[in-house]
Amino acid sequence: FPFSMHRSLLDYWIEATALAPIDYEVRTVPPPLMAQALADGDVDAFCVGEPWGSLAVEEGTGALLLPGSAIWAFAPEKVLAVRTDWAETEPHLLGRLMRAVWQAGRWLKDPEHRMSASEILSRPAYLDLPSELIDRALSGRLTISGHGEQREVPHFIEFHEGAATFPWRSQAKWIGRGLALRSGLDLATAAAASARVFRSDIYRAQLKDSGADLPGASEKLEGSIRHETAVAAQSGRLTLLPDAFFDGRIFDPLAE
Repeated sequence: FPFSMHRSLLDYWIEATALAPIDYEVRTVPPPLMAQALADGDVDAFCVGEPWGSLAVEEGTGALLLPGSAIWAFAPEKVLAVRTDWAETEPHLLGRLMRAVWQAGRWLKDPEHRMSASEILSRPAYLDLPSELIDRALSGRLTISGHGEQREVPHFIEFHEGAATFPWRSQAKWIGRGLALRSGLDLATAAAASARVFRSDIYRAQLKDSGADLPGASEKLEGSIRHETAVAAQSGRLTLLPDAFFDGRIFDPLAE
């Protein structure tokens, strides 16, 4: 999708590598249909969340090139998003939703729950795929080719550790800047508008009594953390996980 995180990561990767001069076209294909589109020759490659890449490997139509975390190690992805007017008129319901998402992330981080999560997601009402395919993503142990070659990707998907669900406004500004560059919009205006969408203030207010680790700041230098790093926390004891970009670049939200 043109405004997806996958598109942002793909464009960033291509523009920062030797692939940049290549004339390429990005098409939008529903994720469950991507493996078939690759098999039919409709696309040469695709960028998507799991388990659809693993499905292409399992069906012998493709191989995994690199995980999204190889482009940006701690990029945000799925979000809980609501309208501003609804958030203002239904703060109690919004808080229940936010705490439910946080608690689900805490449950998912426990390795003992991985098999249960894979089994639930494999059901026809959800992904309707073998649980083994789903477990690859949850464990970070990926089969990357039809020859059975495997790679282990630490923190391939992170639901809880490192304040994984915290809405960093610096991440929002990075996303907004990329969208502005592709759409011909003013960079500063886009960054400011994006930052207003990531409501770290509401997150703190709604999760302060839940036991969540809350960072002391709402922005950081994106791409600057190369190792697990303890940081000042508003509550709890917070250790941030590596968030490096593949090209070593650092995004300073205050400079945008």
